[in-house]
Amino acid sequence: MKQYNYCLDFIKGIACIFVVFMHCEFPGIMGTVVQAISRFCVPLFFMVSGYFCYKSTNYQDNGSWLFNKKVIHILKITINASLFYLVFVIIQSLLFDNINWHITIGRICKFLLFNTPPIIAGQYWFLFALLYVYILYAIIERFGLLKYAYPIAAFMFLVYIIMAQGMHLVGISVPNMFYRNFLVEGFAFFMLGHWIHKNQSTLRISNHTLLFTIVITTLLCLLERYLLGRDFGVNIVTIPQVFCLFLYAVNNPQQHKSVIQEVGKRYSMYVYILHPFVWHVLEYIYEHYHLETNTPALYAMPILVLFISLLLSHIVYLGNAKLLTQRK
Repeated sequence: MKQYNYCLDFIKGIACIFVVFMHCEFPGIMGTVVQAISRFCVPLFFMVSGYFCYKSTNYQDNGSWLFNKKVIHILKITINASLFYLVFVIIQSLLFDNINWHITIGRICKFLLFNTPPIIAGQYWFLFALLYVYILYAIIERFGLLKYAYPIAAFMFLVYIIMAQGMHLVGISVPNMFYRNFLVEGFAFFMLGHWIHKNQSTLRISNHTLLFTIVITTLLCLLERYLLGRDFGVNIVTIPQVFCLFLYAVNNPQQHKSVIQEVGKRYSMYVYILHPFVWHVLEYIYEHYHLETNTPALYAMPILVLFISLLLSHIVYLGNAKLLTQRK
């Protein structure tokens, strides 16, 4: 009988907390440290999707129907989040008149090719990228091309490292949209999660080794940030870091039942969607009360964003649960 994986929810809960702190930074060195070690969050969410897509598109056992449900689910989330933020930016524009509504062919192409939203909060590249990855994976499965997917994903990891860190080392700055998109980052980590599911029975690494590697790679994230001196989105050592985190969760499915596990299970997607809204509203409040230079207030902001995002996520979760009950 298949076990429910509480540990994976726990890791997702940690990731959604760090996503908030990654975008809404603490001031000073604390912000730099937290951001440097938190680059695993988005790759982890891609890996979760890939992990649960393994064998779900087996057309002989109605897997295609299950996979279509995943695509429809993320499509609904993306549309609802986009409409929510479209309303938000309209209100911002009416109140503050500081929104750039100039839509060009270039901006549309950036959105379509690189998942860079022209108006909606930039953090939502992940939702569009995940939708693209699902569609790409469906095409791969439909035409029996899965054997090519793993080497392509491995090549995408190499492309990421070269375009981000490698080009930086030779003095060339590459816009992050060229490597933080559905194909280079999204597909690579999606297929890594898929590969882990395929091989999990043989990936027997002790918990001590995994935890030791997680600690070492997390510290190396700080060293990499110090040596290279900028934020690349995903560090080189993020790859082994998130791999070991994910494998630890896969190998310990009954561990870490906790409040954080419940956060990961119920609220992680809602927190991801809502936290930019909460953050920007708080920025306006801080500006109104002249708190943008108040150090204690700046340290408090990420905590407030997390707390309010969790509260709003709980309300949305209860509302959705009530709607599902009424439909039944």
